[in-house]
Parts: sequence; structure tokens; C-alpha cells
Amino acid sequence: MTVPQPERCSSVADALSEPMAGTADHRERWLLVEDRSAWGDHAVRDVLGSELEAAAKARKMRLLLVRRRGEDGVAAARQAFLADLAIGRIARRSIADVSELHALLDAPLEAFGAVSAEPMLLVCTNGRRDACCALRGRALVGALSVGHETRTWECTHLGGHRFAGNLVCLPHGFVYGRVTPADGPRLADAYLRGEIDAALLRGRSTWPEPAQVAEIALRAALGASGVDAVTLRSIDRDGDAASVELDTGGRTHRYELVAGRSEPPRPISCRADKLETPTHWRVVRSDAPSS
Repeated sequence: MTVPQPERCSSVADALSEPMAGTADHRERWLLVEDRSAWGDHAVRDVLGSELEAAAKARKMRLLLVRRRGEDGVAAARQAFLADLAIGRIARRSIADVSELHALLDAPLEAFGAVSAEPMLLVCTNGRRDACCALRGRALVGALSVGHETRTWECTHLGGHRFAGNLVCLPHGFVYGRVTPADGPRLADAYLRGEIDAALLRGRSTWPEPAQVAEIALRAALGASGVDAVTLRSIDRDGDAASVELDTGGRTHRYELVAGRSEPPRPISCRADKLETPTHWRVVRSDAPSS
């Protein structure tokens, strides 16, 4: 007798060709804390406490646990990283106890620790939260570890399980989805050269979702690959409509977008107990050339 296997959320999203553009969570500051314990469903809360989790949420800060591949157990001292994506810098410090972080949530980078622009590559592998992140994420970490071992970190829940494997390039906050082990090293190499591939891009975490969609469309249309090739000039959002202006190469491009529900209903995670119709932004008008 063959036991039927559950249909994974990432397989469903793949089959439906669900768009990824505009699905990166909008956060400008990220706090990463090294942790080598076994991560559960609510890993951040379990390890760092509900008070720190709530404080970070109130500041719209992304709070994650991170670790390098193969490192298990609890270290006497751990590393913490504060990333300011708006300026493309990361500060690093050693902490003896996570309680030290409460007073540092609003600190400028220079007060947090040693500041650098050294890249970090994050891959969600929080399998207890979602099986797709374990299956696809860990394979991606393995591929990245060959040439980018010191830069690659496993991390807890990023959002968007159904787009696993998910890859984040810090300190700029570009988020990729559906990254295979074959794609990962190529994307990492390109990022280290200062280049972005729009094809697998979910969005730039520093920008609101409509601006993420417009940027990806513009990069695809112009073949603009430079990390700093596109800048956000303005965004005006009114309910399910948005107007975005982007600058590139000395020229301003205007995009009009609307938000709508994606049919049919689908599980947005492997553990979902109901089906949902996720919201996606799409371009309805633009003065930029079409791709």
C-alpha cells in the first residue's frame, strides 16, 4: 500500500504560476541573532522571548534567528547583527545574553557595533514552521556553502513559505524566491558583483509592495541589473490602487498599479488549515518600455 504524500504549498504555488513580485515583507531594519538550538514553530519567541518579539514588531523590525550550516549547540557568546537596509550597512556585536538587545532596538548602527557593508546571504530553513523551507531551503544552503560558506546563514521564518527556497541578500534586502540549488550560487555571485536578477526577485524589503512590483517590471524592461540602478522617487497608495515613480539612468518612470485577489483559493503554507486567495499587485499602466 502506498501512503499518499501531502501536496506541498510550494508545489501548489508553482503549479498555479503564482506571481512572486511584490511579496517581500516591507521592513527597513533587521535584527539577526545567532542561535544554534533546534528551531520550533515559534522559534523567535521561544528563544528571544515574547517581549523582544513584540518590541521588534512595534518598530516594524524584522527579527530573525540565524546560524551557519552544521553549527549545533549553544555557544557561550553569540553574534547579533543589526541591518539598516535603507543605507546598506550592517553592524555586528557579540552578546552574552539576549536581554542586552532590548536597549539596542533603536540604536544607530555605530552604537550597536562594528559597521560594515559585508554581504550576508540568508536562507529560511525553519522546517518546523513549514516543510517547504526545510526541503528546498536546506538544499539551497548546501549549494551556497560551496563558494559562500562564510556569508551563508540559515534563518527562521521570512514569510512566503510557498516561494521556497527563499534567499535574502543583505545589506540591501533583495529577496529572491523559487531559488534552486543551481540558481543560488549564480545569484550570490551576481549580488557580490553588485548585480540583481529580476527573474526570480520577490522584491526589495525596503520598499512597499507596489514599488517592488514596479521595480521588477522596470528592471525586466530595461535590463537594469545594477543594485543601485533603480531608485524610488515617490509612491502614492490609496486602498487597492497605487502610483509609483522610479528613477533610472536620469529618467523618471511612472507606474499605475492595482491590487487584486489571486484565484483559485490555495494553501499559503503547508500547515494552513484553510485556503486563501492572496493579494497581488499588478501594473495596469506605465510610461516605461515593455519587456
